[in-house]
Amino acid sequence: MFKLLRGFHLKGAPILDFQQASGGIRQKLLSKIFRIKQAWNQSSKFTIHPFKSLHSKHLLPLSLTDYFARFSLELLVLSIASLAIFINFFVNNHAIYPSSSNQSVIFSFIKANPSLNHTLAMNAETTTFSGNDQLVSPNPRSLFSVALASTQIDNSTYHTDPTTIQDDVILKTNPADTENFARHGLTTYQVVSGDTIIGIASSFGISPQTIMMENKIDENTILRPGQELTILPTTGITYTLKTGDTLESILSKYKISEDDFLDANNIELFDDLGIGSIVVIPQNTVNLPVKATPKFVRDSSNQVALKEAQAPADFVNSAVSFIWPTNVRSLTQGFHSRHRGLDISNSKTESIYAAADGFVEISGFQSNGYGNTIIINHGNGYKTRYAHASALYVTAGEYVTQGQTIAKQGRTGRVRGVTGIHLHFEIIKNGVQVNPLLYVRP
Repeated sequence: MFKLLRGFHLKGAPILDFQQASGGIRQKLLSKIFRIKQAWNQSSKFTIHPFKSLHSKHLLPLSLTDYFARFSLELLVLSIASLAIFINFFVNNHAIYPSSSNQSVIFSFIKANPSLNHTLAMNAETTTFSGNDQLVSPNPRSLFSVALASTQIDNSTYHTDPTTIQDDVILKTNPADTENFARHGLTTYQVVSGDTIIGIASSFGISPQTIMMENKIDENTILRPGQELTILPTTGITYTLKTGDTLESILSKYKISEDDFLDANNIELFDDLGIGSIVVIPQNTVNLPVKATPKFVRDSSNQVALKEAQAPADFVNSAVSFIWPTNVRSLTQGFHSRHRGLDISNSKTESIYAAADGFVEISGFQSNGYGNTIIINHGNGYKTRYAHASALYVTAGEYVTQGQTIAKQGRTGRVRGVTGIHLHFEIIKNGVQVNPLLYVRP
C-alpha cells in the first residue's frame, strides 16, 4: 500500500522522485503545495455537495490531500459554523457574571468621577432591584424605592452608607421622597426655574388638579422660583379632623377603603390621629371647584379728565427695556385671545410705575371700559397701557422715566365685581397688543 501511495501521481503532472530529491525542507514544501493544487483542480468540481463526490473515478480519496480538495467547501462551511457557535457561547457565558471592566459608558464615567457619586439621604428602607428584578437590599422600613442595576449582585450585600453607585448598581431616589415627608403624608416642594404644574405633578405621580386644589392655584398661575408647594403622596385632597369625626364617617363620606386611608396617611390606626390633624383623602380624580363668574360692573367714580397728546416727530428711544409695572406679582388673568393684557392684583390700591422711559400720549378716563388710563409711547413702535387706575399722577404731554410712579391701582371702568381692584397692563407693538410676558416677568 505504501508503494502504491508513493507511486501514485496525478494525470499530466510531472513525476516527482522524492528518493532522488535533496530532501530539503523547501523542496518538500513546494512539492506538497503543487500536489494540493493539482488535486484541487481535478476534484474541485465535486465539492458542491458531499454526495456528488461519488461521481469521482475513485469512490474514496486516495490521500488526505485529495480528500481535503474534494470537500474543501464543506470544511469551510463547517469551520464558520463552529466559530459562530463558539463566539455565541463565549458572549452568553460572560454576560451572566459581573465584571468591573465591562460597564456602560455612563456607568464608567460616574464611577470614575467621585464628585458625581453622591451620598443618598436615606431616611428609611431602600428597595433595590437588579436587572432581573431581584430584591437585593432588603430593610424593614420603607419610604422610597427606585433602583436600576446593570448586573446581578450578591443578595447578602447591604450598604449602610448608600451612594449613587454601589458596586455594579446605580441607585436613583424617587423625587417624591424627601426628609420632610411628615406623618400625615405631606411634603413641601420648592419650585425651580422652568417648573410647571403638570411637570411637578408628573414627577410626583399625582394629578395636576391635586396640586392646584391643595395650593389654591389654577392653570393660569405663574410659578415663581423659590415658591413652596404642598405635595400630597397620592392623588386626592386633604381634610382637617374635627370633633366628632370617626374613621367610619370619613370612609363613608369619601367612599374609600380603610386600607387606602391608612396607607395614604402612613399610619396603623386611626386613633393615632388627633383633632386638628390634616389627613390625606385618596381619590381617583380631583375636581376643582367651579368658580362663580363675577358680574361685570362699571365704576365711573374718581374720573380723571381725559387728555391726549401726540409724541414729537423727533421722539426716539434707542433701546426699549421694560420692567414689571408694580410691586404686586400676582396675576389674576393672563394674556389670551379674549384678554389682550395682564391683570395684576392683590386687591389693594398699589402704586403703578412706568415700565420704560417714554412720552405720555393719553391720561384720563376712557369710556371704552379701561376707566382711568395712561398710555405711554416708548418709541421704536412700542407703547404701554395702564388701565382701571383710581388715581393718575401724570398728564398727557409729559415725559416719564422708567420706574416713575404714574398712577395707583383701582377698579374704574368695566371690571369684574365690586372688589375688582387691579392693574390691566398691556404692551403694544406697532399697533398690535402682544403678550407682556414675552418682554417682562413678575
